[in-house]
Amino acid sequence: MITVTFNDYEEMMGFAKKLAGDAMQMTVPVQSRNAQVQQAPIEPADSVPQIIHTAPAPVPTTAPSYTLDDLTKAAIPLMDSGKQPELLQLIQSFGVEALPSLRPEQYGAFATALRGLGAQI
Repeated sequence: MITVTFNDYEEMMGFAKKLAGDAMQMTVPVQSRNAQVQQAPIEPADSVPQIIHTAPAPVPTTAPSYTLDDLTKAAIPLMDSGKQPELLQLIQSFGVEALPSLRPEQYGAFATALRGLGAQI
């Protein structure tokens, strides 16, 4: 709890004006020893900024689809950079001997694994 004591009304208003600045008009209750507190509303400044909420952009809910051509184009730079053994091992880990033997339902997982080797796809 914070208690502030003023010697008179003018001192209190000077303090309130410092706190509120020129942007806000304040009406402060006055209290004497024998009077009841009368509370007046604090009026905001005329130019209150408005906040506008916008909905976030929708997030795609479907996984990207890949073609055999997409996978081949992504694998070629790996082969050119000397990662042919890792690429062949990856292809074999999918239970096939060559890239054209992959089943279409494996394309997404294979694309993710290609990224793990450094492919851009």
